[in-house]
Amino acid sequence: MKKDMIDDLQKDWSDQRPDLNTESMGIVLRIQALAKILGEKTAQRLNEYDLQWWQYDVLSTLRRQGYPYRLAATELADSVMLTSGAMTNRIDRLEEVGLINRVADAEDRRRVLVELTRNGLKLIEDAAETRFQSAAEAIACLDDRQKSQLSDLLRTVLLAQEN
Repeated sequence: MKKDMIDDLQKDWSDQRPDLNTESMGIVLRIQALAKILGEKTAQRLNEYDLQWWQYDVLSTLRRQGYPYRLAATELADSVMLTSGAMTNRIDRLEEVGLINRVADAEDRRRVLVELTRNGLKLIEDAAETRFQSAAEAIACLDDRQKSQLSDLLRTVLLAQEN
């Protein structure tokens, strides 16, 4: 198998500190390197739509809700793991450019609902297609069995971190 940059790093550590098992570090470093590389590639693709990651994150969260593409501001903040203050700032900025609207909740006047506008829906529909295409391209080197195995393995590692 062809070697990557992490193999060199592991060899250096093994030479200098043979008492350390470099296998776990190699796996973690590959995940971190992939996250950085794939994040940068996706950011470039989202740039085609004048979208930043945080904008895509908010708009796609609303889109995933289904019609009428609406969530309470607090639920939206929770789903993108932000404080209410940070979410308010993002909602303000997206509302200024006409991608979302604030709507009063008819059932609870204390709640503010956030929904996609027609322009926001069109933008996220197009950007999501590009985002999914970019993800498919990133793992095109794997066959279906390998994709399933990798997904299962990464899920296991991710779930273990939540404990």
